[in-house]
Amino acid sequence: MNKKKTVLLIICLLSSLMLSSATYTEAELRGLLLSNNLKLRSAIDDQELSLLDVKDAKAGYGPTIDLEISGTYLANPMDTIEFVLPASVGPHLAGIPLSIDTGLTNTLYNFSLTLAQPVWTWGKLRNGVAMTEKLVEIRQRQRFALQKSLLAELESRLYAHRYLTSMEELLQLQKDKAEALVNLAREASDNGMALEEDVLFAQVSASQIEVARVQVAQQRQKQRLAIGRLCNIDLEERDQLLWEPDTEQLRSMLRYDLKTLQAMATGKNQDQVRIATLMTELAALSTSIAKGDLYWKPDMAMQVSLEYGGSKFPFVENDWMDKDDYTFNVSVGMKTTIWDGGKKFHEVRRSAVKESQAQLDMNQVYQAIQAQVEEAYHTLHLADANLEYLRLKQRSAEATEAQQKLLFESGYGSEADLLKAELALLSVSFEMEQQWLSYTGAFAAINALCGVENPLL
Repeated sequence: MNKKKTVLLIICLLSSLMLSSATYTEAELRGLLLSNNLKLRSAIDDQELSLLDVKDAKAGYGPTIDLEISGTYLANPMDTIEFVLPASVGPHLAGIPLSIDTGLTNTLYNFSLTLAQPVWTWGKLRNGVAMTEKLVEIRQRQRFALQKSLLAELESRLYAHRYLTSMEELLQLQKDKAEALVNLAREASDNGMALEEDVLFAQVSASQIEVARVQVAQQRQKQRLAIGRLCNIDLEERDQLLWEPDTEQLRSMLRYDLKTLQAMATGKNQDQVRIATLMTELAALSTSIAKGDLYWKPDMAMQVSLEYGGSKFPFVENDWMDKDDYTFNVSVGMKTTIWDGGKKFHEVRRSAVKESQAQLDMNQVYQAIQAQVEEAYHTLHLADANLEYLRLKQRSAEATEAQQKLLFESGYGSEADLLKAELALLSVSFEMEQQWLSYTGAFAAINALCGVENPLL
């Protein structure tokens, strides 16, 4: 008996764990997005790589030091070279035998230490460092822009999930009312008080509501999946999103006029604008580098080398310096291109064209941002106007529903008329949720374009 209780207890615990749901607040989801989002983590890595590029570019100011070491074993080294002077050297020296000691042993060591230091590069090193620093700021701004875009998308999808959930609930209520109307129509048809066409019309209306409910449910589920993807979490259907829009906060956007919002979105410190500006500066630096690499502009460098080649291992074996097997050299050289068919002129021209294109791209960024702000602004105000109209329509529907309810309760009205009035009221409420969905989408878009994470207050 005790074993059965234990097994039942374990089964109950496992079932409760499987059915347990997680709850997420907006703050928790934002934190998960900032720490888990794959695109954001990739952008952070790109920024880290660009910082390493700056260090590499600055390293070009300093010297490059190379060390080469080799060791050779000679199985049969030449000890002494013996020969007799020929007659061509003169009658007094001809025939004298000579021997030269090569000093070779079975081992031969070679060491070479070389230091190369750039002296003058016509600004190419300096401009190269400046370019990598610009790229660092571009990567940083791109990360900030991506972060704001992702947070705005999260906010927009939370709004959408909230209103789609409400729309699904309203459609479910409409479905229940429509099915009640179908039952009333069928009863009336059975009693000869209504035509079969009336029953079919009621059934079609109920089916349309069910189709709309399924479509809204699918859209709501898509929003949940997108939220989970943004935060890199598995968001189950049973998990709860504890978040409710602040209506007053949403309506605060209405006090900004279009010109003010466009000016805020295209401010020089906005990420997209700053990125476009940096791209023009980057193109200008590229032009300067191309001009510094023109013909008859030599790069100068100094090279210092210390070399040793002998049979003794230096600093370890004795007498390794006796045969002067080491050398020390200091060289200063320059290198320039005199002519290559005009390729360098073409590169300067190419860089100048790219610089002009970067300026055009920046102007296009301004125009695109202003157009997006304008579109979101008009969508916001259109939705607000529709909401104002629907509030009046809702009050009228509420009055009609209350009147039909009073008539029905007093015995002067029919249940079908009451159900139709309730359906009309639910339909208006559904339309209001649709307009709030449109409104909040525009609201989130303006927030993202104006470069702020929280609503404009």
